Amino acid sequence: MIAEWIRTVTTPCPRHLRAMGYLRESVGLVSRARRLAEAWAPHAAASRDFITEAARASERRDRVVVLGSGPLVDVPLDVLSEAFDEVVLVDILHPPEARRLARRYPNVHRHRVDVSGIVEAIHTQVSESAAAPLPEPLATLPASVPDADLIVSANLLSQLPLLPRLYLKYHTTRSEDEVEAYAVAIIRAHLAALSAALGCACLISDAQVLYVDGERMLAGEDPLHGVDIGAGDRAWRWDFAPRPEHQSDLDVRHRVAGIRNFLL
Repeated sequence: MIAEWIRTVTTPCPRHLRAMGYLRESVGLVSRARRLAEAWAPHAAASRDFITEAARASERRDRVVVLGSGPLVDVPLDVLSEAFDEVVLVDILHPPEARRLARRYPNVHRHRVDVSGIVEAIHTQVSESAAAPLPEPLATLPASVPDADLIVSANLLSQLPLLPRLYLKYHTTRSEDEVEAYAVAIIRAHLAALSAALGCACLISDAQVLYVDGERMLAGEDPLHGVDIGAGDRAWRWDFAPRPEHQSDLDVRHRVAGIRNFLL
């Protein structure tokens, strides 16, 4: 925890991303991926295999874009680099581990982009105490994200509304219903952007969060806030936080769905 704190306070980061918790979450994700490497290995392998299948099925191989590339533990960067002329990694922050790995491949490029298009605007609105309508999430990919033959949304969908929702909840007087509706709008906008993309859109997302004791389910949450993405072409279990990572007496598991060619 001390190492995470030192890295959080010493890493350069745009002010609005630091204030809204994006750097803290990025550092925490890298640390958790290391700490739980064995538990996460089946999920990471399943995700990489699913992306590999999508890459091999792509008829054109000029460019692939990975949205939510993160620390790259679930992205087969070697396969994508070999299969496509250009690989573009897109994330709101790229951790140092991902930057180092990307430099091994001359055809891999990184773009720091907020694909929802709302994060900086929310921070500005809250900082200025502006009583304005919330910024509308992008229903198309940002102009800075290039067209691609294959676009992969890699375990990103449920994460897009997470920090904006918490920031609005704790720094504004907006109602719980308004904030929840906004989370749904963010998710739906990303799905619309994938569906409108010129290339094939491969979607990987957690679809259910379970709190379990052994095989006994104690509680569950919907990380997609009621938005139904269907059963998917493949589903697998992600042992996200085995005890005592989250609590000493329960495990947190995610059900992940993969859709090869997402269309609304």
